[in-house]
Amino acid sequence: MLFYLITMQNDYPQHTLTLANATLAYQDAGQSPTCLLLVHGSLCDFRFWRWQLPELCASLRVIAPSLPDYLSAASLSPGSRVPFSIEQHTTDLFALMDHLGVNHFAVLGHSRGGRIAAEMACRRPERVTHLLLADPGLGSVLPEDSMPALPYRDRALAAHERGETDAALEIFIDGVSGAGTWKRMVSWFKSMTRDQADTLPLIIREPLYELNPSSINEYGLPVTLIGGSNSPAPFPAIMDALEQQFWHVSRHTLTPASHGLNLALPHAFNQVILQALGKKPSLP
Repeated sequence: MLFYLITMQNDYPQHTLTLANATLAYQDAGQSPTCLLLVHGSLCDFRFWRWQLPELCASLRVIAPSLPDYLSAASLSPGSRVPFSIEQHTTDLFALMDHLGVNHFAVLGHSRGGRIAAEMACRRPERVTHLLLADPGLGSVLPEDSMPALPYRDRALAAHERGETDAALEIFIDGVSGAGTWKRMVSWFKSMTRDQADTLPLIIREPLYELNPSSINEYGLPVTLIGGSNSPAPFPAIMDALEQQFWHVSRHTLTPASHGLNLALPHAFNQVILQALGKKPSLP
C-alpha cells in the first residue's frame, strides 16, 4: 500500500464529550449545512482522517470522533465501560450528534467503522442522508462457505498476549492491507496504532455483526461503496455482495490502493465523497 504525502495537515481543535460511562474525543470542522460523520476502523482514532478534513471541510461540515474505548490523540482514559460492541459505539455516536444538534447527516465508515456506519443507517434511517462504506468489515454478507480463513487474527492475538506489541500490529495490519504494509507505514500511523494496541483482543474476539439491509433499502437511502484495487480478501467479495444487496448503490474502486485507501489516494477518495454528497469536485 502506497501513501501519498500531501502538505495538508489536520490541525483542527480537539473537543471532548463526557458520556454516561466514557469520554469521547472528536474534531468538528467546516460550516456547511451538509454534515458528514467519519467513523474510523480498528486500531485507529480521529487521526486516521488527517488527510480528509482539510479538503472536505471546505465544502462540508466534517465530524471525526475517536470511538470510546480507543485512546484519543490526547490519551484520554475511557474509564469503566459497558462491553465493547458495534451497538454501543452506534449509541455513542448518536449521542455525539445529538450533543452537536445535528439531526441529519451522511456517515462514512471504514473497515470496522463500516459496521458502525451501517448500524447507524439501519437503526435510524430517517437521520442518515447517505451511507458511505470504505472497504467495510461486513463479512456476514458472504455465504459461510465462501468466507476465507483469516489465520493472521489468531497469530496477532497470540503475539499481543506475549507482549510483542509491534509484532502483533504488523501481523494484523499486513493481514488486512497486504504483506509488507506495516514496514511501509509512516511514523504517525505506527504511533496511532500503538496507542490503540490494547483494543486488539477486543476487536479479534468481537462477535460477527449481522447486517440487515432491509431498512436501508426500504427507506431509499443512497449507498456509496469505495474499495481499493489491491485490497486483500475478503474485502473485494464483501463489496461484490453489498453491491447486489443494496438497492440504491454506486461503487468506486481506487487504483492503486489497498485497505488504507483514504491514505493511499486521499484526493481521489475525497472527490468520491464530495461527488456522492452533491458537492462540486475540485481539480487535482
